[in-house]
Amino acid sequence: METRTIRRDEAEEFLGLLCGVFRLDVSRASAVFFSEPLFDLSRKWALYQDGMMVSILTTSPLRFGWGRAIGIAGVATAQPHLGKGYATRLLTHVLERAEEDGEGPAMLFAHAEGLYRRLGFEAVDEVVRGELACAGPSETAEGMSNDEVLAQYGRWCERSLARFVRDDSAQARWSWNLRHCERMLGGYACIEPGQVREAWLPEAGERWPFARGTEWAGLTAVAREDKVPVQRPRHELIVMTRSFPLPPQMFMTDQF
Repeated sequence: METRTIRRDEAEEFLGLLCGVFRLDVSRASAVFFSEPLFDLSRKWALYQDGMMVSILTTSPLRFGWGRAIGIAGVATAQPHLGKGYATRLLTHVLERAEEDGEGPAMLFAHAEGLYRRLGFEAVDEVVRGELACAGPSETAEGMSNDEVLAQYGRWCERSLARFVRDDSAQARWSWNLRHCERMLGGYACIEPGQVREAWLPEAGERWPFARGTEWAGLTAVAREDKVPVQRPRHELIVMTRSFPLPPQMFMTDQF
């Protein structure tokens, strides 16, 4: 049994396993997988049994106001090898390596807690989705450049050490998605069809300036602290951390 980061000639196999487990279209996923600005083979881990890739995951470098961490995503084990403890072995190895590299705290988004609780993770928040109380689109909203958004985000981030710091690499990943943002109510919002995953409107009232039917998707801690008027929130994901000094706060536009 071997656990290591993958080689370039193994990237297609890694992607195939990932798409097979999560039922993704390989051709569509490939365009994103290889062009993503933070594509990094040293962050893509695999466990091999008798030379066969059987379990995989990806880590992402994260920074919060209190320091460095890793995000863990895409934990997947090939169907014939489920229930043999391979994911546990892989996660254990990666967490130990992260400690050695000075980014030991870890975070992930999960549908179920079991595997991760056994490795020391705890549920600290949840991702919810729900319709916003809306007053209709603002007629005075103005578009913003990425530099302007980064400055506004910095104002939001500095309000708590628990918040995600958008350093150069995180900003590159964020910008790669070609987000359209508008200035409004003392802050800003990222505009996406039918949903809001990033917005800071410090001068907003009980209704936000979006079309009726627009939904919020985000962490409950962020919704609470920023007074997001989300109605009848529905659970989507569990936010789990290991060795975090504070429950994380971030927008889902930065989901890894």
